[in-house]
Amino acid sequence: MKNIIVLEDNKKINNILSTILVNEGYKVYSSFNAFDAMKDFQNNHIDCIITDLMLPIMTGEQFIQEIRKKSNVHIIIISAKTSIDDKLTGLKYGGDDYLFKPFLEQEVIIKLKNLFMKKDKQEHIKSFNNNSIIFEEGKTQLLINENIVNLTGVEYNMLRLLIEENNKVISREQLLNVINSTGDEVFDRVIDVHIRNIRKKINKVYDLELIKTIYGLGYSFVGDLDE
Repeated sequence: MKNIIVLEDNKKINNILSTILVNEGYKVYSSFNAFDAMKDFQNNHIDCIITDLMLPIMTGEQFIQEIRKKSNVHIIIISAKTSIDDKLTGLKYGGDDYLFKPFLEQEVIIKLKNLFMKKDKQEHIKSFNNNSIIFEEGKTQLLINENIVNLTGVEYNMLRLLIEENNKVISREQLLNVINSTGDEVFDRVIDVHIRNIRKKINKVYDLELIKTIYGLGYSFVGDLDE
């Protein structure tokens, strides 16, 4: 399930957008100001942000700039600013796409599907420290510099989350949610077992430590991704 932040101070529009997304099967974090949206972003794995520009306290442009300092997460701007210059400015600040208000339901759905489709095609290959990790689609294995690393389904999903959130601390709770998504009842210490197994498997083909323990917080992937 993809996680989406909806940042819109107009309650009616926020509710409309959130309802559209929930009906399409997305998990929605609804915010009415940038500070609450930033908290949601920091505490959860977010796949896309849909934001207005004219917001209280912090503008949408400022919010996008702050997000771009931390992440390349998809950002769709939905705004009543409808000139071409407004659109170009929004994209310049770091938006991936721009929709004018009033918007059509199908516009939002199609924009999201296209963005996620493009991301899935691009992001199954990661490059770090001049090395490559290839996520084998439909399999629970990786290729690290053409060396096969076989993982369990849980290990694969945990590692992919860590890599996608490169250099960000992934909390134990977030990792536990990945494990729980399999439907099995698990305990907190199981996280450490899975991380240890992932490290062992990676170290057979790559001798540097890529997953760092952040004591009291969680874990972080520390292989710097190449641009």
